[in-house]
Amino acid sequence: MDLAVRQILRLRITVQTIKDYLKSTLILTALFSGMAAMYAGMYPAFKDMMADMMDSSSLDSFAFLPGFEDMASYIGFLNIEMYQIFWVLILGIILGFLAASSIAKEIESKTIDILMSNPVSRPQIIIEKFIGLIPMMLIINFTAMLVIMGVTVVIGEELNFGNLFLTHLISIPYFLAILGLGVFLSTLFDEKMKASITTMAIIVGMFILDSIAHITTEYEYLGYLSLKHFFYPYDALKFGEIDVIGNLVLLLFTLVTVILSIVYFNHRDITV
Repeated sequence: MDLAVRQILRLRITVQTIKDYLKSTLILTALFSGMAAMYAGMYPAFKDMMADMMDSSSLDSFAFLPGFEDMASYIGFLNIEMYQIFWVLILGIILGFLAASSIAKEIESKTIDILMSNPVSRPQIIIEKFIGLIPMMLIINFTAMLVIMGVTVVIGEELNFGNLFLTHLISIPYFLAILGLGVFLSTLFDEKMKASITTMAIIVGMFILDSIAHITTEYEYLGYLSLKHFFYPYDALKFGEIDVIGNLVLLLFTLVTVILSIVYFNHRDITV
């Protein structure tokens, strides 16, 4: 077997990346599993209050969140409290923050020369770094799903577990797009904090743009500038529906950002 092929198959950078983010993976898994347990478990205590809110004018303040009109139900409550904020926005910000440091931290700490001194190409570094981030996302994603399943059984609420699995399944293209964006921005900066803060700002900005698009049809076109626009956890959770086109757009965005990362990183000058 060719030496270059053997080096690629070893995926040493991928394995090291997984190890580097192991602590973050465990902490974030515990955090978001705890949030999932809290929001699912607190629904019975808030059920009556949510029903009262449905009859009040204050409901309009949630119009920027898809599925807000169903917030009195268990599914609607999970959608508003868990998925639309802590899942789409907060977890997206955190994953983007970590991905944006993947290359920039190597440049900032001057360890990039160690990587490049090995028999690996620059494109391979990008690809393996990106792949190394995926297990963290998958573990957080599906552990939270299992926690929601368990709490749902305990509190005796009705929830289609097939739809729940579908919701977390379509979370993968969304978070892959976030990781791709983070890795791309990580190649543009020499300091990990600049890369991470820029990524966070873009994710928050996209969330705001999509929220504006939901509030008024006059600015509906702004939603197409946001990754959130192509991710509909409520439709999957409530109806078991998947936006196939939206998921393809997210996967295409991921592919484009990884390719751009490879092209730029392969041609940029790095001072070590």
